[in-house]
Amino acid sequence: MSDQVRHKTFISYHGDDHEEVEKFIKTFDQDRDVFIARALGSDQTMDELIDSENDEYVMRRIREDQIKDSTVTLLFIGENTWNRKFVDWELAASLHQGSKAGLPNGVLAILSPKLSKAILPDRFVDNWETGYANFYPFPKNRTQLAKWIEQAFESREDKDKRGLIKNGRRKLRRNLSASQTAGRKPVLPSSDGSYAKPKRVAGTAAAASVMATRSATPRKPYLYQRP
Repeated sequence: MSDQVRHKTFISYHGDDHEEVEKFIKTFDQDRDVFIARALGSDQTMDELIDSENDEYVMRRIREDQIKDSTVTLLFIGENTWNRKFVDWELAASLHQGSKAGLPNGVLAILSPKLSKAILPDRFVDNWETGYANFYPFPKNRTQLAKWIEQAFESREDKDKRGLIKNGRRKLRRNLSASQTAGRKPVLPSSDGSYAKPKRVAGTAAAASVMATRSATPRKPYLYQRP
């Protein structure tokens, strides 16, 4: 695979998974030359940015300061990646497209090798369902990961594929809480990355109905308002 194109890949992840991500980058970037990892911004910088009232400014700063010249965004899925506001904004910036923004990034998600399934960020699920993004298990080898990244890159180059992007969801202003898992179920990745509708489990609807009646107030799934 000496002629393989190494795409510049932005890694989006929860800070709790930092050690795993460092190992992932060392294995597949530094040792096996699958991709070129882009620099990551600090949580402090992101906090300052997201506190701004000007969303367009925030999106531009994330693209310029973090995503930079990457063409693919790889979301490393850990146990709590789904609830992280930074991840939501990084995905929003990755998917943003227009005359000023240029092409969006191709997007894929890789499951932590410690997990068999996980809850996914809502913005990612939107684009997994449409077929723009893919969700994979942890790669077995460099050839497999290189193929997945190449497919993500091809999606951002394909006008029809770019038409599948859904990025209108309101961006998180704070991390979601553990109690906001209602309606979000852990899902399994697939070998080809494509979306598979979760199988219905007997009694799930009834259990959900009981939980709903016990809830004093309706859940607010997306916290856009300032605290």
